[in-house]
Amino acid sequence: MSKVLELKNVSKIIGKRKIVENINFDINSGEIFGFLGPNGAGKTTTIKMITGLLKIDEGEILINGKNVKTNFEEALSSVGGIIENPEMYGYLSGRDNLEIYGRMHGQVSKDRINEVINLVKLDNRIDDKVKKYSLGMRQRLGLAQALLHSPKLLILDEPTNGLDPVGIKELRDTLRELAEKEGLAVLVSSHLLSEMELMCDRFGIIDSGKIIDMKTMKDIRNQENSSKKIYEIEVDNGGKAFAALEDASKAEGFKVEATVDRNIVRVNLTKDHVALLNRILVKADVLVYTICPVENTLEDEFMKITTGSKSQIR
Repeated sequence: MSKVLELKNVSKIIGKRKIVENINFDINSGEIFGFLGPNGAGKTTTIKMITGLLKIDEGEILINGKNVKTNFEEALSSVGGIIENPEMYGYLSGRDNLEIYGRMHGQVSKDRINEVINLVKLDNRIDDKVKKYSLGMRQRLGLAQALLHSPKLLILDEPTNGLDPVGIKELRDTLRELAEKEGLAVLVSSHLLSEMELMCDRFGIIDSGKIIDMKTMKDIRNQENSSKKIYEIEVDNGGKAFAALEDASKAEGFKVEATVDRNIVRVNLTKDHVALLNRILVKADVLVYTICPVENTLEDEFMKITTGSKSQIR
């Protein structure tokens, strides 16, 4: 897998303050990379430096091996992008819009226009006027525009804004297909963590201008740093179950962190103790319906990491 985007010790200084500080990450071909952070963390500033809209004060950015500082035009020729909702000529057809945009890129061929129309699955509506398009269809047309010149890197800043669940799923499926079939590297910045979790292969989390963590979803779901894990237990009587665990804690020295919400008991314990806990509940005449480990989500991880970063001395 080749590196399409590389950021090496990139900083942005405004006044005397580094609002982005020593950012390092890369994105490979065929990879969808989620760029996450709270408002004001430095996401947009970083994206603007990647796309040449802001000067890079320190470090370097390489796109397809070309340096944005020293070889700007060639580096940016490998980039396509959608920033929120793309603007179109509503009184023209989707095809007309693409042809106009293609001429701006140096006469993109009709074959390439047809190819991207098929890629974004707009072939049955491409000759309709854009003013008749749904927001999801406009987003797909914007994606077709961004892909016309065969970029190696696609940058999407809040691409799901205003989309309904069907439109979001269509966009997600299209991006996955493009990454897998076209080898496109995709950088996505969004606040919809549940969608990012489904869409992205890897995540970089930025806070206060610094990259504070880099993870894959596999890393997040399979964290075994601690021997303990959260389990949810569905029972017939939550109060009775909680009392049984308290009694076991006193009588057997079986310490367990537990909370109850109606008939769902949440416990924090090791896998080895699951069977013991089940035995305690059954012995106390509590009916146990399910015992399920709770998977760590991207939102859980994001909140934990960004909240933790606030307490660090800077």
